[in-house]
Amino acid sequence: MADLQVMIGGAPAAYRSGTLSISAALGTRTAATLSTVDHPPFTNPVAVGQVIEIRDETNTLIFGGTVDSVDEDVDPSGRVRFKQIICIDYNQIADRHLVAYVYQPDDNNPVVTSGDVIRDIVARFFIFGGVTEGIDTSAVEDGPEIEKLVFNYIPASQAFDDIAELAGYIWYIDYEKVLHFTPKDRNTAPFSLSDTSQNWRNLKVSKSRDLYRNRQIVRAGTALTDVRTDVSIAAEPGQKLFEVSYPIGTASAVSVNGVAKTLGVNGLHEGKDYYWSYGSNVLTATVAPGVGAQVALTYQGMFPILVDERIDAEILARRALEGGTGVYEAIADEPGINAQNVAVQKALAYLRKHGVIPETIQFETDKPGLRSGQLLSVKISTVGVDDDYLIESISMRDVQGTINRYRVTAVSGDALGGWLEWFSALARQAQKFVLYDEDQVTMLKLASDSVLVSDSATEYDHGTVDRMPESRVGLARADFSETDWVHV
Repeated sequence: MADLQVMIGGAPAAYRSGTLSISAALGTRTAATLSTVDHPPFTNPVAVGQVIEIRDETNTLIFGGTVDSVDEDVDPSGRVRFKQIICIDYNQIADRHLVAYVYQPDDNNPVVTSGDVIRDIVARFFIFGGVTEGIDTSAVEDGPEIEKLVFNYIPASQAFDDIAELAGYIWYIDYEKVLHFTPKDRNTAPFSLSDTSQNWRNLKVSKSRDLYRNRQIVRAGTALTDVRTDVSIAAEPGQKLFEVSYPIGTASAVSVNGVAKTLGVNGLHEGKDYYWSYGSNVLTATVAPGVGAQVALTYQGMFPILVDERIDAEILARRALEGGTGVYEAIADEPGINAQNVAVQKALAYLRKHGVIPETIQFETDKPGLRSGQLLSVKISTVGVDDDYLIESISMRDVQGTINRYRVTAVSGDALGGWLEWFSALARQAQKFVLYDEDQVTMLKLASDSVLVSDSATEYDHGTVDRMPESRVGLARADFSETDWVHV
């Protein structure tokens, strides 16, 4: 029996049998929809943001999160009210907080891991006015080391996504507000499917080339060249502008005919001999150096990043099967990536996700415990299925108040040598990675101060003894005036 227990805001709610559905998919938030009923005196209000917990007949927590929206239907008789409630899981907490910080090793922390960054984001940004979100980070693993990560006011969920994708990890906040960050190859389902497991029904196997590609181009931002020195020769007596080969990303020194000159940033410094501007390939002299002068600038230039990755085995397989080139190309714009190796990793990530025509299975089960992102072992010989499948989506519905039925969609990783092998190899690389879109992040800080304002008044009595006339605003008499009466 689907004897569900629903708690909203810490109080029991009268759940309407057969109305619960829960859905989740990779890259999205788990959502639950249900209905409750309220009778006079209508003392069970439901407010947006309230905490909701749903447990099954075994007291297993099958959903935890907060109320996202409430629609209330009022019976004309006034005897009953029905509430249609939509809830979102705790992952949405990471959508609500922005991250603005530069993470990189320093003298105090010579080694910084991706897990260190995730834990610090929670500690640093999931707090306001001394109040935290109550996220438990004990399940965050260290992961690979990082070289530099720059987040410029992006949602924490996006920062987590970027880190997890580059590291080959998965992250999520579970129904008890525990943040998990773990290798994908260890994120396995709590049970498997087989010919004799008796925990599945209505199995469907399908294949599709939707979103498929075997060649991925990533058009990223700009990266810095190695340190270089460009020499320009003044061709005219009054020449003050000198071009270099690349737009300037950073400059360190300038000389004229071998003699060092002072160098500054245009609009930022004053009193320098030469000025440069970020993104410009022009160096400006304060005073023209004269015809024939050799102006040498030492700098790092900026160049656009365009990477091209492919899966040759897939191209050959498509060519043999379809004829022609066998190439399926796709391009992605990632202007926030300013490092060549990160762009390469991004291209490979796209190919990991879409570089195979997958075998997709769909099935139903009445057994709880599956989550999107888990690896599910499936070995059913009657349909020739034998692989580890990545769960892409899962939905649950309360079937007429009698049973909780789950519909699962999972995809095979067979063309990549199996998901377990692929994710394990990715995690074993343990290489440092870089992710940044700018070198600087402007941090906002709240400053407060207190000011004490005081005043005093002194009354000087220069009037007559028996008269104390008023000459203050609002109290003066219209028919009275006395020149020697002063009130300060």
